[in-house]
Amino acid sequence: MSTPHVPPQPNNDPHAVPPTPGTGAPPHGAPSPYAPPGYGTPSPYAPPGQYAAPGQYPGAGQYPGPGPYGLPYPPPAKNRKLLWIILGVVGAVLVLIVVGVIVLVNVVGSATNKATAVSDDFTRLIVSGQSAQAYDQYMHPSLTKSLPKAEFVADVAGLRLDNSCKPHYDSVMVNSVNGSSTANVAGTLQCQGKNFEFKYSFVGNDLKMNAIRLQPQG
Repeated sequence: MSTPHVPPQPNNDPHAVPPTPGTGAPPHGAPSPYAPPGYGTPSPYAPPGQYAAPGQYPGAGQYPGPGPYGLPYPPPAKNRKLLWIILGVVGAVLVLIVVGVIVLVNVVGSATNKATAVSDDFTRLIVSGQSAQAYDQYMHPSLTKSLPKAEFVADVAGLRLDNSCKPHYDSVMVNSVNGSSTANVAGTLQCQGKNFEFKYSFVGNDLKMNAIRLQPQG
């Protein structure tokens, strides 16, 4: 009876010590149970140059975060369009305010100058003996009803004014209501050896006198 022939096994060393049960070496090519995760030959199916799983790179609006090759993503460009719009609106408002102030100052200044000029001319006429002309040129119809022309001329003549009298203004107040101007002028008519207090009131865009007070000072 012949002994059956057993073919030699791979890596079967007749002098090798058989492994202890439970501690045998893993089969050839199998990963060691004690190797750290990921240790060993990389998978041939891993795409080259991949450093992160898909979806791990930040998308729009997900800054900050790592970019390719571990470099940080640049900050998103700031949209300055809104800033320029705001600055433009503020600048336009400031320009309108400045223009409005300039226009108001010019209007008030023009009205004040006009009231002063009318007062000067009225005073010049009465101190030079032309009271009748002053009455015709500057009296408002509402005043002529209560102050007849003859009475006005006689009252001015009684003050004995002369060409030495010069007006000095204490206040000139001009207002505009519903497109109609009013002006109140007050001051002193200083003459040689005597002074007079005067108050003139004017109404309308052409500044006609609707009230007058002229009396010796003191």
